[in-house]
Amino acid sequence: MAKKVLKKHKASILDEAEDIVDEHEPQSVLLYGRAGTGKTTLAATYPKPLLLLDIKERGTRSIIGVPGVKRIRVTDWEQLEEVYWALKDGSSYKTVVLDQLTAMQSLGMDHIREIAHVKEGDAFSQRNWGRLSGLMQQWIEAYRNLTDDGYHVIFNAHERVQEPQEEDDERIAPSVGSNLMGSVSSFVNGAVSIIGNTFIREQRDKKTKSREVQYCLRIGPHAYYAAKIRRPKSSGAPPDIIVDPSYEKIEKISQGGSLGTTKKKVKKLIKRIK
Repeated sequence: MAKKVLKKHKASILDEAEDIVDEHEPQSVLLYGRAGTGKTTLAATYPKPLLLLDIKERGTRSIIGVPGVKRIRVTDWEQLEEVYWALKDGSSYKTVVLDQLTAMQSLGMDHIREIAHVKEGDAFSQRNWGRLSGLMQQWIEAYRNLTDDGYHVIFNAHERVQEPQEEDDERIAPSVGSNLMGSVSSFVNGAVSIIGNTFIREQRDKKTKSREVQYCLRIGPHAYYAAKIRRPKSSGAPPDIIVDPSYEKIEKISQGGSLGTTKKKVKKLIKRIK
């Protein structure tokens, strides 16, 4: 009798399998790069009303006067949780930006010190590092899951270059990603649908000696830069970079579209980057 019940249970679960279809979902994005490379400016192009959580960053001067953008300055961990639950209960906002994760990790460390009764000058134990990693992953996932409630969710982070270790036999070049604990960085990379590296490219015309500065976003697969964008496989490979990136351009690529860049232009862009 038990075997029959078990078989019936398994069959009913298998009956719930469904075809995978193209569903239009809000974006979950990680933007990382050096300071001043356009992370906050890009985030502000996302659908409005937009709520920006300024986590000890104070880097919002570039988006002063942008219609539909509001800011909350987050100075402690409890405030971060309070904002989440308010958004979860429902709001008119369409986009939530956490600016930035590196400072959020610092707040998390202060929070762990407080609940573990660890003084600021005392060493952080291995156990507390583990608690911090778990705390960060828990709340990054919670905010990422706000996409289920219709919000676009963007995480900004500073950039970190990590040199290969001796045990990394297959990795001879440095890796570039978000400036977070290794476990947290790996987690957020897997949690989001888009990872973009912001950088500034300078071009000079030898004839006119003029100088052009371009704000760029690296989203194509790269040997050592963390970058990705999920889109239908039938659409082919995404472009390596987007010049003057915006929500509209990223959305078009994620839906399988193209920005109209020719292969010849792409080769030139890659050559310049190298």
